[in-house]
Amino acid sequence: MDQDSFFYDRLHYHSEWQITSIEKGRGTLFVGDGIHRFQEGDVFIIGSNLPHLLKSDSIYYQKDSPGTYAISLFFDQNSFGTGFFDLPELAKVNSFLQEASHGIRFIYPEKKNLQVLIHSILKKEPFSRFQLMIDILGKLASWSSKEQLSISSFTEAQKEIDGHRLNEVFQYTLNQYTQNITLDQIAQVANLSIPAFCRYFKLHTRKSYIRFLNEIRVNAACKLLKESDHTISYICFNTGFQNLSNFNRQFKKIMDFTPSKYREMNG
Repeated sequence: MDQDSFFYDRLHYHSEWQITSIEKGRGTLFVGDGIHRFQEGDVFIIGSNLPHLLKSDSIYYQKDSPGTYAISLFFDQNSFGTGFFDLPELAKVNSFLQEASHGIRFIYPEKKNLQVLIHSILKKEPFSRFQLMIDILGKLASWSSKEQLSISSFTEAQKEIDGHRLNEVFQYTLNQYTQNITLDQIAQVANLSIPAFCRYFKLHTRKSYIRFLNEIRVNAACKLLKESDHTISYICFNTGFQNLSNFNRQFKKIMDFTPSKYREMNG
């Protein structure tokens, strides 16, 4: 269980697969090269060695935070015995776990039933927990409505220094994206020259830093478009964009809709 004022917000990865049910809390989910909003009721699986973090919304960092709560299940290739997932009966599950190297979010219908199953595993005895875990994996492998979270897969474990450097870049960007961040500034955070930083960031995230920064800003804009009555101009300048035309262009490039159309669809 993960219960605190806000979710653990450091970029990290591990060899285990991770199934997470968000019971309480909202924010931004980073998985591989993908950036998404998350909220109560979301269920997703994160593949082995896939970098990820959950950045809670700003309200959760306040003194009167409403609190966050998630249930996560971890398992690796040998958790159920060597060669377990290679059994013919588990071919569909094995294929699903390979697919999870991109991260998957499970969409309605019947997502609530899935959450109940994940929640109930905490109260089971070891053998019953094993049975229920296989049942959960079987259901996930057959789930028809799902969303891929990362275009790229990240099957290789990163070097510790690279993980630390990338996390510093992520944290700086998440804290400063409303400001004018230059390549020179962010390269200094990574302790690299600008050309070396651009190569490094592209290698580890499969995208340019400017693209990454614009995605974070657009993601923040989406939240404001859905949850506030602020004008599009106000949202533009309060999410770090320097002019309205660039905001509209980047928003449509990333979301496939103009900001006004997005608000109309999600109002």
